[in-house]
Amino acid sequence: MKNSYIKIILILSTLLFISCSNETKTETISSSIEKDKYGIPWVKDIPTAFSLAKKENKNVLIMAVSKGCSWCRKMKERTLSNPKVAKRLEKYILVQADRETPSQRKQVPEFKHVPVIFFMTPKKELIDDMRGYYLAEDFLAYLDEIEDI
Repeated sequence: MKNSYIKIILILSTLLFISCSNETKTETISSSIEKDKYGIPWVKDIPTAFSLAKKENKNVLIMAVSKGCSWCRKMKERTLSNPKVAKRLEKYILVQADRETPSQRKQVPEFKHVPVIFFMTPKKELIDDMRGYYLAEDFLAYLDEIEDI
């Protein structure tokens, strides 16, 4: 009888531990992602984005932006937040890099003008980049092309 109670306590303790462990992982992942005012889920920093990409076996989309860039805003507002585009972007880990922040700029391939979007593997290998503003339809066509690579 005593052994039965010990087994039950061990099983319940194990289940509780597993449950808490999974909640912590989910909380950690969700706390590293913030949706912007357009509903786009951006990972807060580039190293975390690559870490998540490895865990989830996804490629990374890095959008280099600048605070005063009207084309960056339009790209987010009109293109990336488009429902069809947003659905396709679920395949990627999304992160922004600020052109004016040297530490962020060093973590992405060289560029001069914004917006620029880099598509990278979880191992930080460049797949392709797109520079400038694209309409949602053109962006989707571009995704079709690079996903076939």
